Amino acid sequence: MTTGKALNGKPYAGNPHVRFDEGEVASCTAGASLRRVHCRRQPEGRASVCAAMPRRGSLLYKIRTMATCATLSLAAFAAPIPPTCDRSAGDFPRLAGEADDSARLQRAVDATPGGVLFVPAGTYDVASTLMVTNHCSLLMHKNAIVKAVKPIEFVLKVNNAPVDRAYGSLDSGMFVTGGRIDGNGLASCMAIDGFWHYTLRNTSFLNGKKFGLRVHGEAGGCELVAENLYFICKMPGLAGNTGLCVMGSDSHYTDIVVVDYTIGIHVMRGGANRFTRCHVWGGPIPPAKPGELREMLKNSVNYWIGEKASSNIFRDCYADTGVIGFLCEGWETRLFGCSYYWNWGFGCPEKAVVISQPKGGALLVNGGHFCKTIPTLKTYEGCNRVTWRDMIYNGDKLDWKHDFLPGRSPFDGKASANIDPAK
Repeated sequence: MTTGKALNGKPYAGNPHVRFDEGEVASCTAGASLRRVHCRRQPEGRASVCAAMPRRGSLLYKIRTMATCATLSLAAFAAPIPPTCDRSAGDFPRLAGEADDSARLQRAVDATPGGVLFVPAGTYDVASTLMVTNHCSLLMHKNAIVKAVKPIEFVLKVNNAPVDRAYGSLDSGMFVTGGRIDGNGLASCMAIDGFWHYTLRNTSFLNGKKFGLRVHGEAGGCELVAENLYFICKMPGLAGNTGLCVMGSDSHYTDIVVVDYTIGIHVMRGGANRFTRCHVWGGPIPPAKPGELREMLKNSVNYWIGEKASSNIFRDCYADTGVIGFLCEGWETRLFGCSYYWNWGFGCPEKAVVISQPKGGALLVNGGHFCKTIPTLKTYEGCNRVTWRDMIYNGDKLDWKHDFLPGRSPFDGKASANIDPAK
């Protein structure tokens, strides 16, 4: 504690831990700008810590005040680590010589084996694929964007096969939640393999070069629970890509929306998957050449059930503006309460079909609604291995006498023939 006159009459007068000297600070070039030295009592044996205090109203005082306010503001808005997370990617800065965020994100993942990594808001540029092979889960802020800046295969790959092959080492609580994964036209967005009961929720997949999300492409996997996933392409030049590509079994996909991927949802192989309240549509990206159909609508398929897929169920799914609504080549496929509509504002293709079944096994279509808004639309073409029940048809281009309307419900669709269900 310094010697000097106590400031009697002040709130801190008599406090032995706070004293002030009013003398000038020796050898200080700022002279008149500084007036007191503030000293704090330290534990016995340690020297007092003193700081020169700028005189109120001086330039140094104003600068110090502004700096303090800025520091407090940054601290107030800094993203705290949620209590469910083990660490934050924000604690892993770029190192000297690193031109993007690939390495620091990989360090953060590698430092969180079996734990939960929080990814704060911000844009993370990656030039190499981020690999998750250690049971790490990702909780991403909704404004966290992981974006490819160089051509790579995937932005993010999850593959826990090396540690999940043995049933006894199974971790059934892993997940990726939130955020946006942007292929930026340079990469596919995400691949997940080697999983057993894994959750994907509230994540967006943007501008995937080949895939938005590929499930079970290289290693085993089952019981994926996918909810509220959003797939969208906003840049031209990606025609032929696929939003959601499924190659596994026993998984649930709920509230999936796919916009402007040429193939919306493709079940390439696998069985016993459940798709509920999915919506696939296209049209916003303009034509590649004047007079052509819009870029992502050319050769578009909303739902493609491949010949190696079996016993998949689609319930309350909406095929919205695709040259083929449902391409059914698999076995024991069931479509319950599914709908088709073509948005005539995006032009009219030379030919469109609601359900195409060139080959495959039994197909059940029950309680569907097909709206004919363009004259070139057909209800069905294929091998006729399909059962129709309680179907509803309408649309201002429907020919009630000549159009094929299988399984027509007693419901009088003529009464709503001129209603545009999109309005």
